[in-house]
Amino acid sequence: MSESADIELLHRAWKAISVEGDLSVLEGALEPEATWLGVEDGQICENRKMILTMMERNLHGGLVGRIEETVEVGGRIVVAFRPDQPRNDERPLDQGIAYVVVTMRDGRVIEMKGCADRAAAMTYAQTAPMQGLEQSE
Repeated sequence: MSESADIELLHRAWKAISVEGDLSVLEGALEPEATWLGVEDGQICENRKMILTMMERNLHGGLVGRIEETVEVGGRIVVAFRPDQPRNDERPLDQGIAYVVVTMRDGRVIEMKGCADRAAAMTYAQTAPMQGLEQSE
């Protein structure tokens, strides 16, 4: 079974960033008003420009690694990212993996949410309100 177009886009964007240092694929994938919520309350990038600035800062700080797993849950994608080296910040890792929940609409990222561990990521993916999206049953 092949991966969804949204998951393929996330892999393509990360490959461009990590291999070539190219943020253009990510830039094209982000809605202008996309948000990136950190693990802790109050950590937020409020739009595409802020997200790209933070991602560039992370790259210059040596953030490299690989996407180990992507799981579609409740209309979102849970991304398990394994950094090559531990970082010197407060970002929690769950057995060496950082989790981000990505919400997409029409093939574009509208929200990213950092989570402390896999359980928190799965819970967020399943239960957090999906702003800007109609819930469907």
